[in-house]
Amino acid sequence: MSLAQLLSTYVTLNLLVAVAAIALITVEKIGAWRGWRVRGRAALRLHYFVLSMVLLICVIHPLIPKKPFFEPPAKVWSAQSLKTFSRDFAAIDKGGYLAFPAANGTAILQADQVSIVLFFLLVILSVYGSFRVGRDLSCLRRIRKESFLIKRFRNVYLFCNDQIKVPFSYWTPRQAVVVVPSSLMSKHSDYRMAVAHELQHHRQFDTKWVYGMWALRALCILNPFIHFWNRWLSELQEFACDETLVDQNKVESRQYARCLIEVAETALTQKYVPACATGLIFLVERNLLKRRVEQMMNSSNTKVTRSISWSVGIIVVALMAATAFASQSLVQDRRVSAADARRMAVNAQSETGFPVVINDLVLQELNRYIGTPEGREFMRKSLQRMENYRSLVKRKVTEYAVPEELMAIPITESGYQNLEQAKNPQYAAGIWQFIPSTARKYGMRVDDQVDQRLDIEMETDAAMRYLKSNELMFGDWLLSVMAYNIGERRVQEAINKTGSRDAWTLIRAGFENDKSYLARVMAAILIMRNPDSVAQ
Repeated sequence: MSLAQLLSTYVTLNLLVAVAAIALITVEKIGAWRGWRVRGRAALRLHYFVLSMVLLICVIHPLIPKKPFFEPPAKVWSAQSLKTFSRDFAAIDKGGYLAFPAANGTAILQADQVSIVLFFLLVILSVYGSFRVGRDLSCLRRIRKESFLIKRFRNVYLFCNDQIKVPFSYWTPRQAVVVVPSSLMSKHSDYRMAVAHELQHHRQFDTKWVYGMWALRALCILNPFIHFWNRWLSELQEFACDETLVDQNKVESRQYARCLIEVAETALTQKYVPACATGLIFLVERNLLKRRVEQMMNSSNTKVTRSISWSVGIIVVALMAATAFASQSLVQDRRVSAADARRMAVNAQSETGFPVVINDLVLQELNRYIGTPEGREFMRKSLQRMENYRSLVKRKVTEYAVPEELMAIPITESGYQNLEQAKNPQYAAGIWQFIPSTARKYGMRVDDQVDQRLDIEMETDAAMRYLKSNELMFGDWLLSVMAYNIGERRVQEAINKTGSRDAWTLIRAGFENDKSYLARVMAAILIMRNPDSVAQ
């Protein structure tokens, strides 16, 4: 997973938690205003469904198609700028720079350093969560060693303990455990109700979901919504247990309410209950006793049907899915990978016979143009200016029967700007950047009075003839483009010395002053055929 994907997924996780919590509380408030009452079990199932969707969406988030809805606030670039590209650029799996808004403009950090910080942050959070759960499990083991086994049914274990004051339950991969205080053994009805309550936590999978919430709290520790949601979920677990026991006539509501009150008084002296356990003690910590008793005694309120509850769940999940889809634009990796380049090459292939090549040199130039802010801006403006000359240049391409890919050469040469010679230290001019000697060779007048290199039609016609002539000489369009830059004589010398007619072999052997020229043209072809690659 790339840095951008890691950042985007982490931000999305926090956004999903916030959206889920806000949506659920909004639904509850609307229901209270309309006089509806969502039953405890239905509400708990709804929360578990939404929570499972949060986890699922985060897992599949990197696979969601990327369709940016807005300019991403954070971007990963292949280099800080065009000026520093040669120094900054590294292979895509080794470097990159993260740019994001800051108080004094834009802050730029090395992506690998950010990756290291994120990695250690996640490790610290994981270690912290593991420590808390490990501490709790250690406490549970100690309590269990000091407890007496009362009954066992398959993987369900019922223990009593002299040290604890209130019942609680917990789950391990092989066991579902209930621990009750020894003081309840002499109170048969209270003991039966306490055991029934804790077993219901197991049936509702509360003792399993508590681990998932702990993992989320560890990862989103700075997100207040996850702590709010965890507290709310704990309350719903208790309401659902109460409701189920009363509805199924496993307990009598008044006796059960009395038992809750007595347990609440006893719970004040309980020193510690592991956080990965569920139990009656939580009613004191969150002042739920009054609400629980009132809800048990008052069941005449209008109730929301199961279909409405599931409809709410679907709406909430739809909101989260939209959030996850839109969050793809939060952090965007502007760098081009080899896989990205190959996909661009597929779109760039034509029937003209011009070879579209992807190699390390081309990939580097793609990152120069697409992976830097200035490069993208240059390419966008070049493609816009190209439209002003497209009909003329394409007419000449058709006239001389040359590949349309050659229309990308002026992008590399001038950005489709009709530049005067005075603006070029190499004495070249026009959109095709002819030097005076080559321009005169192909019939253009260049002197102090007239410079026909600035005549778009004449220079385009000359460029077509020059490139066509080179192709006829070497029998290869890549060698033709290479000769357009360094001259046909030097290309022939390179062929004679190396014995190779492969343009890339000649370039790597050092027979071109600017070894990135052909790669830049190839990158321009790929971008010309894939204009969305430099879109905002």
